[in-house]
Amino acid sequence: MLQIETVKNFKSTFTDANGCEVNIYASINDVPHGEWASCVKPDNLFLSENYLKTVEASQLPGLQTRYAVIKYHSDSKAVLYFQIVNLSDKGLGGILNLDEYGGLASSLSSRINDLLFSPGGDKTSYLMVCGNLLVSGNHGIAASDKYAFAKALQCITALKKIIGQSLGSDARLVAFMAKDFYEDENVQAAPILKKDYFLLNTDPEMIFTVNPEWNSFEDYLAALSSKYRIRANNAKSKLGTVEIKNLSLDDIIEKEQELFLLNDQVIRKAPVKLVRLSSSYFTNLKRNFGVNYNIKAFFLEGKMIAFTSALWNEQHYEAHYIGIDYAYNSEYSLYQNILYSYINDAILSRATKLFYGRTALEIKSTVGAKPYQLYCYFRFANRVINTLARPLVSSTGPQNWISRDPFKK
Repeated sequence: MLQIETVKNFKSTFTDANGCEVNIYASINDVPHGEWASCVKPDNLFLSENYLKTVEASQLPGLQTRYAVIKYHSDSKAVLYFQIVNLSDKGLGGILNLDEYGGLASSLSSRINDLLFSPGGDKTSYLMVCGNLLVSGNHGIAASDKYAFAKALQCITALKKIIGQSLGSDARLVAFMAKDFYEDENVQAAPILKKDYFLLNTDPEMIFTVNPEWNSFEDYLAALSSKYRIRANNAKSKLGTVEIKNLSLDDIIEKEQELFLLNDQVIRKAPVKLVRLSSSYFTNLKRNFGVNYNIKAFFLEGKMIAFTSALWNEQHYEAHYIGIDYAYNSEYSLYQNILYSYINDAILSRATKLFYGRTALEIKSTVGAKPYQLYCYFRFANRVINTLARPLVSSTGPQNWISRDPFKK
């Protein structure tokens, strides 16, 4: 039986049946010093306090956050990160489609979609996520050991209820998602979460393994088969007079709106976006991560026509948001060159893995990325909708695609 105590300033505490104390906060700045970091490994970029503060400071449209710390005998054992999306927020620009998570929106009837996602009515509709909608991978739970990880999973339903109440009486929580667990994590997650949530058939995450013997992009090219080496050289030759430049903090501040608009072209072209960036997101990342965050811009006669952005540490190189002016994409092979640019930079940074995300699967496989399955769990708050949608959503999987291997045999 849970004992719940409501605390001021959107903080709450409860104790579970095993005597674990669970504290909930509205801001990462409210979490007592050391409690969060003690559960998060140094290489976990997207659960680091630095990154979470960046997200808060950037004030993304329609996005709220909550943080939970599980303690046992006064020691922090696990932390959970929640994002709450206002589905009716005008700042989302009407981009509200869950195709990335198994064709969810396209599987539902228009009537169910209207009930869930249409603005208006007496209450504001919210989606709650344990995890991070800005990036693929499990960035929702970190724990000191497997026991603490299981405890965090077991607390999700209670946390969902309390966090939902913190949204106010005019809020309507329409759905909940716990994302994205890798194979080894899902061994623990599945038995716990499948009792209350159903599994979405999601696209895999594309991850490129950097050969430690490579010291340059030329080493990567030498490892490709003739067909794919020719393809890479042809794509690079199409850039012609396009100039590529690393942007400083001052450059990013000056071009903040251009970066936002170029990224918005990519977001608007994609069928899936539950969150949109704010114009300050890139600037805040550069301020907070310095040399470990980079924006590389593509200029044609002084006009920015594309950019890459990346965040990294010694183990993890994240291809983190791009921008493309699609009027120039085909002529200059911009997207293909963006993929190669990331490989070049991952090699130079000495990272072991390049994380490409879960879009454009086949083309990413042509440069050497491999698919890694992610497991995502979902539930509608409305039991009738949940019953109607479950068989449709669970049976709808990722689009068919062919995985390529560009390397010499």
